[in-house]
Amino acid sequence: MIAIAALFLVCLAYVQAYSTGAPSAACAAIAPQHSGSSQLLAISPYSLDVSQLTAAGGYTPGRTYTLVLTGGASQYKGLLVQGRRGTTPVGSFAAGNLVKPVCSTNTAVTHTDNTLKNNIQLTWTAPAAGTGTVVFSYAVVVQNNATGSIYYATLTSSEIAEVGSN
Repeated sequence: MIAIAALFLVCLAYVQAYSTGAPSAACAAIAPQHSGSSQLLAISPYSLDVSQLTAAGGYTPGRTYTLVLTGGASQYKGLLVQGRRGTTPVGSFAAGNLVKPVCSTNTAVTHTDNTLKNNIQLTWTAPAAGTGTVVFSYAVVVQNNATGSIYYATLTSSEIAEVGSN
């Protein structure tokens, strides 16, 4: 019995979760870094609402916008969102309700806890003039517990054009 309990503790220690947000190491691939993780390959029920940007025809450099990560009836435990021009991170995120900035110069945003959530508002400040088209890359963690995590990654928004100077 003691051997089984010891094996359980060793396995539990090996499973690494990030209940207070993604580490900076997750920024390169925009994918969870949990051990024992499984990526879902089905069509994601989650989407990043960028309608404030698309309704304006794109972003104005330096202006602040609200994005919303939603799953309809599907809730999620974790998130990682980053604006990119190609593979280069652009723009910056601010701390907000249940989210905090992460990665170099706050170029991404992640969760602050692993409670179930939906329709989280994200505050993004557009990059400097001359950046060009931006796409948001994001990942959503659906389940995260002692047995590992289940997530969607390599999700992207529509392309957002640069439309003018602030």
